[in-house]
Amino acid sequence: MNIYLIRHSDAEKSSETTRDHDRKLTKEGEQKAKSCAAGWKSMIKGFDFIVSSPLTRAVETTKIVAEVFEFKKDIVIDKRIACGTKTEDLIELANSLGGEEMAFVGHEPDFSEHVSRLTSISGAFVEFKKCAIVKICFQNKARIGKGILEFLIPPKAFK
Repeated sequence: MNIYLIRHSDAEKSSETTRDHDRKLTKEGEQKAKSCAAGWKSMIKGFDFIVSSPLTRAVETTKIVAEVFEFKKDIVIDKRIACGTKTEDLIELANSLGGEEMAFVGHEPDFSEHVSRLTSISGAFVEFKKCAIVKICFQNKARIGKGILEFLIPPKAFK
């Protein structure tokens, strides 16, 4: 099983008039997501599932990734990868889907924590920039500390 964690792209700043949940991607964020997804496509054949946090900026990033990858299935929207979620929730979700290649689009600081916990028992520091992607490989099912970090690609790799 391969899990790809994708941090959403650049979004509008927080304001008194816009809830955090509703912040949209900026034009630059949309363009960054398109160029990054096009770069990823040269290395990744496709996904069995694409799962998004319900927050607007994640859903918009997910839709761009799905379009670039010509993903024909339904995108799964799941609050278990919204802000403030536990690695165990991500594992439960991944294992329940049963796919081999699964992309999850979500947020910081959760995704750095997930990478650390999925790949190390003692912990690891991971800097997870907006619109970066991480690939973690598992022998069978996803489990704490049993993943192999295959790559972490920051968005600047596709400028």
